[in-house]
Amino acid sequence: MIEQKLIGDIVRQNPDICKVFERHFGEDCLKRPGFKVQTIEMACILLGIDYKRLLGEIEENRIGR
Repeated sequence: MIEQKLIGDIVRQNPDICKVFERHFGEDCLKRPGFKVQTIEMACILLGIDYKRLLGEIEENRIGR
């Protein structure tokens, strides 16, 4: 399940997904200490992001590759 993977691992495997994270969490999210060691689920909970919408966009980007 992708929502249980670390953000850093996801970005390393799929660099194009950086744009999705930046759109939802802010332009500098991947530069923040600790952001890449969170799971998608935890980051969404902590920052109040629409979890289902984010996962949908990530899946669209992965399928489009």
